[in-house]
Amino acid sequence: MSDKIVYRLDDKVSFRKCSLTDEDMIVHGDCTNYSTREANWTTYYCCNQNGIHYHCTQHPEIELDYVSSEYSGVVYKCPRCSKDIEIDNPKELRSKCLRLLNIPEFKDAKLIRLDDWYVPEIKQKKKTESGYWIHTNVKTDKDDDTIIVVYVGHKDDNKKVQFFIKPEKGQVTSDHKD
Repeated sequence: MSDKIVYRLDDKVSFRKCSLTDEDMIVHGDCTNYSTREANWTTYYCCNQNGIHYHCTQHPEIELDYVSSEYSGVVYKCPRCSKDIEIDNPKELRSKCLRLLNIPEFKDAKLIRLDDWYVPEIKQKKKTESGYWIHTNVKTDKDDDTIIVVYVGHKDDNKKVQFFIKPEKGQVTSDHKD
């Protein structure tokens, strides 16, 4: 999966665009479900999934297996977790995937990998002015646990709220009386 970019659609289905999406080619590239046809003494590869390959969102490196077709819908299955994923309208699913690929943020964007998901790099910095200030401090308590103290307050007021975060223990507490 190192060179395949997988996009998250929802909690069940993720997808990627294969190299045979736009046209048939003389090499299959990264397509994993293709057929061949002969023309002018040349073998051409074409994607059997119309250029969109579906993946399990829990296991983005695993491509979903086609199980069956029921009425107008289809059923896919993740080979790793054996979860069945029912798709009521496969044409609508493909359309959603293509619309997501055509979002301006993804067009010609440099994608950054975060926790096995690719997100577009932010090209412009936005200044968001608010009426609040924030200050942080990192300390240790008597048990030698790390405590991150976050102070938040309104710029026009001396009152503040304190959040105490103990990352090792997964605890968050607050104090608003100061």
